[in-house]
Amino acid sequence: MTKDQELENVVIIGAATAGMNLVLSLLKSLPCTHRIVLIEANPVGYWSIGALRASVLPGFEEKVVHDLTPTTVFGSASTRHILLSFTRVVDIQPDYVVVDKDVTSTLPGSELVEGGKSKIRVDKAVLAVGSDYGFPARITPGTQTKEQVLDGFRKMQRDISAAQEILVVGGGPTGVEFVGEVLDVHPNKVVTLITRGPGLVTTGKDSFGGLSAKLLSQLKSKGVRVILNDSLSSSSLEGVRSGPIEPRTFTSEKGEEISADFILLCSGGRPNTSWLQQSHPDIVDPSTSLIKVGPTFELSTKGWDRYYAVGDASNSPGPKVSFMAAQHAPLLATNLVTSIKGESEARLKKAGGPAMTVISVPLGKSGGASYLGFGSVGGWLTGAVKGKSLFVGQFEGWFKA
Repeated sequence: MTKDQELENVVIIGAATAGMNLVLSLLKSLPCTHRIVLIEANPVGYWSIGALRASVLPGFEEKVVHDLTPTTVFGSASTRHILLSFTRVVDIQPDYVVVDKDVTSTLPGSELVEGGKSKIRVDKAVLAVGSDYGFPARITPGTQTKEQVLDGFRKMQRDISAAQEILVVGGGPTGVEFVGEVLDVHPNKVVTLITRGPGLVTTGKDSFGGLSAKLLSQLKSKGVRVILNDSLSSSSLEGVRSGPIEPRTFTSEKGEEISADFILLCSGGRPNTSWLQQSHPDIVDPSTSLIKVGPTFELSTKGWDRYYAVGDASNSPGPKVSFMAAQHAPLLATNLVTSIKGESEARLKKAGGPAMTVISVPLGKSGGASYLGFGSVGGWLTGAVKGKSLFVGQFEGWFKA
């Protein structure tokens, strides 16, 4: 057995906010007996926070996509750590994972199994599998290259530019932010937003009433037609996908007529756990589709002692948003190293929620509104903190090259 084959694997499944921040922390602290094996189904790194702007503003797509290579992720091509991009985990077992291709030439110690797949043994494994939203908030499954990702954005930019009447279905953060981005680039576009909710980014039973009022006022001042407490029937949307459509008129459940030749369906995200629910339903909470974890990120289901979960797909405390994943990842890194070294459990870090509820919904570069726990603030602060840059500097900071 070679020296590389003797290394123990810390397998991280997912290279988005949770997974990449975990990698950054482990690179500083992981014992030399172990190596990181980072597995990402997509061909590139992806900054979903900026994806809506990238779908509208030409050139911005380059800022939300980054090459995934050993040099960009680990800082060197000659490293003990392993990157498997455009590689999908298709099964997990208590002491190994299975990926969809032959990686034996890249990962010493992996084993080729039936169907051209590979088995990778794990000492520790982290499910940082995130959530599904659909393009542009997420990369379209099956996209094979960086250029294909960029082409997808550029096509959407052209489609939006050519559209005469845009319909956005959904009044959550994604739908509202998309409208803001469209109007920042195309201020004269005819845009309608319809939501079954009583306001924007609110259920009516939360603390976001002030936030909703600010967003609603700004959208109306930009000429957006906002329809609340209403929806389109599932039959009227049958076969309709986000993107350009043949010009048509939709009729809402309450009789409102809406003309459109471009539509964006914003039904909200869902944890990327359907594949786990099929094969290992005991590790997923059926009521939320979230992976069940204990207070220190470990899977709480008996028999999965080597596994942890972090980020949008975990039922750890806090909202399922990027900043929470970024805060939890270094805590989990400490716990992994503590366990590997056999140190006292008193050193383990617990997954806590945020000190206060924070939500920020920009409308382009200078508008929008935020809720900061004590109340809502408007466009100037939201634009300065988030809207101007969409935190792309944080994304760039993940990479070594």
